Amino acid sequence: PDPYRQQRPAFEHVLRLMKAVDADESFDSFEQILSEDPVLAYRFMVFTNSASLALRSGVDSLRMGFVMLGYSQLKQWLANQLTQARDELDLQPIRTATVMRAQLTERLLDPGVSQELRSEVYLCGLFSRLDELLDEPLSQTLQRLPLSERILEAAVFDDGPYAPSLLLAKALEKEDG
Repeated sequence: PDPYRQQRPAFEHVLRLMKAVDADESFDSFEQILSEDPVLAYRFMVFTNSASLALRSGVDSLRMGFVMLGYSQLKQWLANQLTQARDELDLQPIRTATVMRAQLTERLLDPGVSQELRSEVYLCGLFSRLDELLDEPLSQTLQRLPLSERILEAAVFDDGPYAPSLLLAKALEKEDG
C-alpha cells in the first residue's frame, strides 16, 4: 500500500520548512516545524527510510533524517511535498490535537535533558494518531518505520515505559478527562 495515498501534508508547514532550510536555520528549527504536522513528519520518516536512498542504517528520528539526507536532497523532497500539499481546514483540528497530544506526552514523561529521548517521546505521541489521519491500522502504519520498540509498545499496545504518559494524554483529551 502507498503510505502517501490518504492525507497530504499541510501547505503552510511545507512552506515554513522550505523557508527555514533556505535561511540555513538550525536542525532544531527544522525539527520543530516538521513535528507540527504529523503527516509531513511521517512522510519524511518513510522517505528517509526508503530503499531509494540506500542508507546503511534505519533512520529513527527526524534529526537523524536531516543529517543523513543533507540540504540538497531535503530541498528536493520539500519541493515535491509542496506540489502535493494542501491546507485542509477540516483536518486542522485533528492535526492540532495530535501535536498537543505529542507535547503533553513528552511533558508527562519528563524525558530529562536528553534531546534524543525527548524527540522519541514526542514522536510516540505524534505518531499515535496516524491511524485516524491515514485511515489504516496504526500497527501497519508504524511497521514502515524503524522506530524504537518503546514507541511501538506504547502507541500500538498501550504498554512499555511510554504508555502511562501516552494513556494519560489520551484520557485528558476526553470530555471527562
